[in-house]
Amino acid sequence: MRTPLILLWLLLFPSPILAQEVRVVAASDLQYALEEMRQAFQRANPQVKVTLSFGSSGKFYTQLLQGLPADLYFSAEEVYPKLLEEKGLAEPGTRALYAVGRMVLWVRKDLGLDPSRGPEILKDPKVTRIALANPVHAPYGRAAVTLLESYGLLRRLPNPPLALPRPFRALSWKELPWEEMNRGLEAYFDVSPLRQGKGNFSFVYGENISHAAQLALTGTGVGLLALSVAKSPALEEKGRYWVTPLDRHLSLEQAYVILKGMNRPEVVAFYRFVGSPEGRSILRRYGFLLPGEG
Repeated sequence: MRTPLILLWLLLFPSPILAQEVRVVAASDLQYALEEMRQAFQRANPQVKVTLSFGSSGKFYTQLLQGLPADLYFSAEEVYPKLLEEKGLAEPGTRALYAVGRMVLWVRKDLGLDPSRGPEILKDPKVTRIALANPVHAPYGRAAVTLLESYGLLRRLPNPPLALPRPFRALSWKELPWEEMNRGLEAYFDVSPLRQGKGNFSFVYGENISHAAQLALTGTGVGLLALSVAKSPALEEKGRYWVTPLDRHLSLEQAYVILKGMNRPEVVAFYRFVGSPEGRSILRRYGFLLPGEG
């Protein structure tokens, strides 16, 4: 009797099935651009539901290794999709660059500092805290560290707890043990150029670049953020920013990939939409460079 009762229940109360759902996990700097893409795509494809989740690229990478269910992965740095591909967790031939991220020095207006002066303003006594994404797992945080180092505002300690082999300009993404640098930047770098003449100074770390932006907006007043986030209405209203030169920090060449076994027609359709002229136009509007630009 049990089986017929279950069948009757399923007929009377069927579970909702989203046969054409696309599950996207993406770097936080895409939160505004991908939301606009989602809306545009769903207007043309109302039968498909695109679900967006944002976070740090490194944390999503770890979660995907552990079995996080998703169809598409957008990283703020191409190393993570490449690693997924090497581990057989991505559909072959789907890893592609979609944009180059830009970083900004953002300053809240009430501090009265002019960000167009560049990183020199970080020495101002008004700057006692700087928000940035955690470099242990966030590409924008890593780029921020190399930017500060390239301007002489961070100096490698002679005997840090981890080997930091070379100065910034000789580095690649793989040469620093970022995942092991979990004791805060002051364990590895001399921050005296930023601390000089101030009663206190500290870095404040966001879980991802959107969290760092919230910290800058509501707390520190200063942050090294993504241009795509700095263009949000809240940050544009309260602050000003300076776009950092591409050649003064690690590159943010952003890549995406279809995850293994997830190349369903609706997933492929959204993947292609991102690379379409409409998708590329949206990315450019939020401050991203397109591959080959810059």
